[in-house]
Amino acid sequence: MSTETKSKYFDISRYYPFIFTLIFVIILFQYSFSTLEAIFYDFRVRYDFGVGPEDHIVLITMDDESDEFLGEKYPYTYASHYRMIKKLIMDKPKIINYFGALMEPETNLDVDNLEKFKKELDIFIDNGGSFRFGTEMDSWGEIKPPKDLLKYGYSLALLNIDNAAFAKDDISRRVILNISGESSLHLWTANQYRKSLGQDPLDINNILGAYYVREADANFALYRYFTSPIEGKGKIQKIPFHRVVVGNYPKDFFKDKIVLIGSNYIANSSDFVLTPFNKEDYRAGKLSVHAEMIESLIQNKTVLAVPRSISYALAIVIAIFLSIIINRVNPTDGLFITVTLMFGIFLLSYIIFSVMGLWIYITHLVLTVFVVYYIWVPFRAIDEYQRRYAIQEETKLLTQVENLKQNFISLMSHDLKTPVAKIAGLADVLMKQAKNIPEIHFGLQAIIDSTKELNKFITSILDLTKIESRNLALNKISKDVNKIIDSILESLKYEASQKNIVFATELGPLYPIELDQNLMMRVISNLVENAIKYSGEGTRVQIKTWDNEEWVYIEISDNGVGIPKEDLKHIFDKFYRVKNDASHSIKGTGLGLYLVKYFVELQGGTISARSELGLGTTFEIKLKNA
Repeated sequence: MSTETKSKYFDISRYYPFIFTLIFVIILFQYSFSTLEAIFYDFRVRYDFGVGPEDHIVLITMDDESDEFLGEKYPYTYASHYRMIKKLIMDKPKIINYFGALMEPETNLDVDNLEKFKKELDIFIDNGGSFRFGTEMDSWGEIKPPKDLLKYGYSLALLNIDNAAFAKDDISRRVILNISGESSLHLWTANQYRKSLGQDPLDINNILGAYYVREADANFALYRYFTSPIEGKGKIQKIPFHRVVVGNYPKDFFKDKIVLIGSNYIANSSDFVLTPFNKEDYRAGKLSVHAEMIESLIQNKTVLAVPRSISYALAIVIAIFLSIIINRVNPTDGLFITVTLMFGIFLLSYIIFSVMGLWIYITHLVLTVFVVYYIWVPFRAIDEYQRRYAIQEETKLLTQVENLKQNFISLMSHDLKTPVAKIAGLADVLMKQAKNIPEIHFGLQAIIDSTKELNKFITSILDLTKIESRNLALNKISKDVNKIIDSILESLKYEASQKNIVFATELGPLYPIELDQNLMMRVISNLVENAIKYSGEGTRVQIKTWDNEEWVYIEISDNGVGIPKEDLKHIFDKFYRVKNDASHSIKGTGLGLYLVKYFVELQGGTISARSELGLGTTFEIKLKNA
């Protein structure tokens, strides 16, 4: 095959939508769309069913209510801290974390109370408890606890927010695991609690999704929220500082729990942070977020970010799959499949996140679906328009050809009728003049019979032309069907006598009905003539009529050769003739029964036929009795 021939079969324009789709999808890969992905990620975090709401942590908050009750200001005197810690350790918690900066003692009274505070801590630790300070950073470095308390241990308890990475929206999504090799307070506390439960402590290698950032010299992980951290909405238990000081809490409220102690002042924005649950208003306390991080590590429920290359590969697969589907189905089904696929992406990514802790970057998948749909739909619309236009043009052309054909047949038929009538007339005149010459008389009779057959054929063609051009009008009058039958039988008596066929009539009394007399005469005449043609010598043709409230029935039966079952269902088809010995010797066009059925149905009636080979055929006509 030559190159020129191949080019005729290869139409590159058919592949334009697919090419454009791949180009646009690849362009999408050049952008991270982090803000949009953050919306999808935070949705999964808010409705995460994979983290159990465990009751491991209790918060003790230093707040406005405690300030008013104690008559002190944050961070309170050592006397208050001593009274609080004494009451607390009596309830036997497992771990105590102190957040915030305790001041160096300034008076002898502060020194005495600090010693009492240390004594209580020693008792708590000696009895198997764990204590640690959570520290923060300022421009000068780490803010450490007072020197007399350093021996109890301290670890950084920083809250990482996404202000330089991912969505850059200042939302807390990551927990710091260690800095410069030193475990953060969250990891230290989680491991201490896991040990108390008989579980293995966590290290960087067995924390899902842990990763190292060289610039910070720290390891991070995406943590999961086990409840809402928003004030008043979550399941984290809280109690004001002053209630612990006076012992106003239920027995065993702190037993075997992790206790986090820190500030929670509504007026102090630094005590609150943005989270996936509150992306605009600072309503989540930092102390609650610390609890979320620790609980996530206790349960070892962190998040692994699936490499974006996998998302890109999935996007390509989705683009190809959806392109093929939209190209092959109708627009409604294409829209349904697109919406279903979009919903499936959201649902599957949500389930994978909750069950397996895997974060699939779905923004590119979602945008790929939109790109494919909005590229292919216009192309499909253009293609559909071109198809419809081609069909319309083809229909116009076919209509013109059909009109030309009908006009040609009509003109030819009309033009043929005149010479046929002249031939019949001349033959009739010559036959009268040669009535004493049998040979000539017989030949002229044959000419007259042939012109009658030709005239019937021309009439059938004209009727067919009128039917196909929808140009056949009814001229209904009120007429008794029996009278029409009588006149037809009278006109066909001579043809019947040629074969010694007898007409047997059972015409029941009928009321006149609305019908087109000319068409009904054509219908009954055709059926009776067929009965005469296909019946043998000395047989009879039976005609019956009767009625009921709804219908007038006309039944015409013969004793002819019958019609085979395989032909019976086709006898009303256009140009169809039964193929048997009788039909070869009998002239016909194959239009008679087609026109009969059409004329009957045009007047609101029906016609049916039943036949048995060797016994004959019966036609039954039903006309509306109105």
